[in-house]
Amino acid sequence: MKTIVLVKDGELADYPADILVNGEVRKSYNLEFECEKLEIKMVIGRSMPSDVIKKLRDNGIIFMKINSLEELEDLDLDITFPDEFKNRRGWKCGKKGF
Repeated sequence: MKTIVLVKDGELADYPADILVNGEVRKSYNLEFECEKLEIKMVIGRSMPSDVIKKLRDNGIIFMKINSLEELEDLDLDITFPDEFKNRRGWKCGKKGF
């Protein structure tokens, strides 16, 4: 499942934020457009306004609310994180991309 992670300064972030997709962090000025263009099926972040969640849901995209990147370790998602994320304090190694 193609996934976008909302990030800011190498950490999980609230919407609006940069996006991490295919192991690359990039600016996102229109999340809906990015999701459609990249055929994304899931967006992961700390929080997002309900109207944006509704727009994503109407397009068949799931929003997953988590509090930290470490919570992704137990999930079987194929997400690749750049080295700048791995050098953070408290980073744990393990599954794909971690």
